[in-house]
Amino acid sequence: MKEIEEYYSQGNLVAALKKAEEVVKQNPSKEAYNLLGKILKELGEDDKAIDAFMKAENYIEIAKIYISKGMYKDALNVLSSFNDKESRILKALIYLKLENYEEGKEELVGIDDSSPLFYKIKGIIDYYTGDTYDAIRELSIAITLYPLDAELYYYRALAKMKLGMNAEDDLNTAMNLNPYFAEVYFSKGVLLENAGKLEEAADYYSKAINLKPEYTEAYMRRAKVYMKLGKEEEAISDIKKVNDKK
Repeated sequence: MKEIEEYYSQGNLVAALKKAEEVVKQNPSKEAYNLLGKILKELGEDDKAIDAFMKAENYIEIAKIYISKGMYKDALNVLSSFNDKESRILKALIYLKLENYEEGKEELVGIDDSSPLFYKIKGIIDYYTGDTYDAIRELSIAITLYPLDAELYYYRALAKMKLGMNAEDDLNTAMNLNPYFAEVYFSKGVLLENAGKLEEAADYYSKAINLKPEYTEAYMRRAKVYMKLGKEEEAISDIKKVNDKK
């Protein structure tokens, strides 16, 4: 096992995998299967990793793989009988992804945790459930702990916008961290539109549409801006695109 862990820590996953498979054949312990699962997961062999984690009875890692693949209900089923802190945080994340915010909020009640993931989930759920000031505070803590996550700045910006606070810096930071985040460009467009900067708003809605061609709301907002700018043909074209997508 020590040799496998050395290969694994050095990033030599091929050698680690070969050795782990040998060890599992000789001694199929939970520890050996768990290490095999970690190696397979890092190699992108998700199905094989799930099988190894099943034999190791590591349901947390199985759930994490399902979450990463968007298989939220499968992840929830795996965790349904577990009530430890990590399981509850993951279940809250799943409920967030399923837009079941009240269930997610319930999972986090009474949990004392200091991880950025915990504060991120709690902050986003609080935003969606109307606890806007709490959301700003929790997302700010998450940003302090992990300042490289564009979503944290994006959701803090949304919370600030809801309260009429200045959110432009957060949106700009989110764009810098993830220049392919269509919703951030859309929100910047809303900000500019509300400030009467219609040409700039249209540009940001266009950027959002370029990144996400099915972004119906962006077409609708851009059409509204085009009408204000007297660009009726462009506005009608956007409205037609929205109707075609229905």
